[in-house]
Amino acid sequence: MAMLNEGALNEVQTCPAVGYQSASICVPVTVTPYAQAGNTTTKCCGNPVVTPGREICGGLKNGSCVFTITQDICVAVPVEFGAIATVGDSYVNCNDASAQDICTDCGTIQPAIDPIVPNA
Repeated sequence: MAMLNEGALNEVQTCPAVGYQSASICVPVTVTPYAQAGNTTTKCCGNPVVTPGREICGGLKNGSCVFTITQDICVAVPVEFGAIATVGDSYVNCNDASAQDICTDCGTIQPAIDPIVPNA
């Protein structure tokens, strides 16, 4: 009597299939512009002026100089699309059941049997 591999009996057998779905995907994309300053370059214009004593400085204390730069831009936005598929309830139409191996050749086309034509 041949020993059966117990692990083989517990393996789940599947019949993989692939379905394809054509789809048009829509996703809102928000582009928020930002500006980031690069490294500044400082150039001295003329010689420094040294004044003896305490000089009252003009201008705004801890102030800043402000100017505006306008630049048209075009932004390339890489976006990856994907999908998750779920399946619904399964339905079955039951065919024959047998103690014989009816699965081995279940996908092959059986040869046609030549019809018997009586002699006329």
